[in-house]
Amino acid sequence: MNSKNNFETFLSISNKEFLIYAKEKDSNRKLFDNKFKITETENDKYLELLDKFLDENIFKIEKILKSFVNNIIVIIDNQEDLSIGISFKKKNYGKFLNKDDLSHLLNDSKNQIKENYDNWFIAHMIITQYILNDKKYDYLPTDVTSESICLDVGFICFSREYLKKLENILNKYHIKIKQFVNANYLKNCFKNDEINIFSMCEKIINGYNENEIFLVPKYRKNKGFFEKFFNFFS
Repeated sequence: MNSKNNFETFLSISNKEFLIYAKEKDSNRKLFDNKFKITETENDKYLELLDKFLDENIFKIEKILKSFVNNIIVIIDNQEDLSIGISFKKKNYGKFLNKDDLSHLLNDSKNQIKENYDNWFIAHMIITQYILNDKKYDYLPTDVTSESICLDVGFICFSREYLKKLENILNKYHIKIKQFVNANYLKNCFKNDEINIFSMCEKIINGYNENEIFLVPKYRKNKGFFEKFFNFFS
């Protein structure tokens, strides 16, 4: 089999079902998909069922595509998450806002979360609001001077213990997790769009939300506003 591939693979995990999906890169052409419904009586065997589901489907994908599945994007929709919101304020001395000011504020907020919630992994970091001159903005105003800048930043985190269990299962199939994505965050971003969860996920990791700060290097071609300015690598 070929170790190089031109497809992307997604795994969606919830308390009700597992879904696995493979598509061509740079197109919407579906190459493989399958699902498994979980009954209430099977919830206590959740991870065991996931292992079995992967065992039944990874080989099928590799056989169809004639290529190994080396990595996967995991979408998680269960109670193993935590949402945190914090606010930071900094003097701006009547200047236009620049990338260094934002960089310091965002790094401070990220470090505060890591220090106080060390058992949690940051999956998403989103600026939810800017406040300049007591006026609120949803997106960064680049042509406004201010005496101070205030940022409201939201974090969506997953339990490190839970993620480790998922990683251990996927390691059995020699698959690395490329990225963890929160399903509820995806659905909130695309409330009025009739697209599937995998299309939502691809849009988000390709920079759909310009207010999301990416903490790890991304493979996407279309960089969001903040990736052009900052490099917040863990």
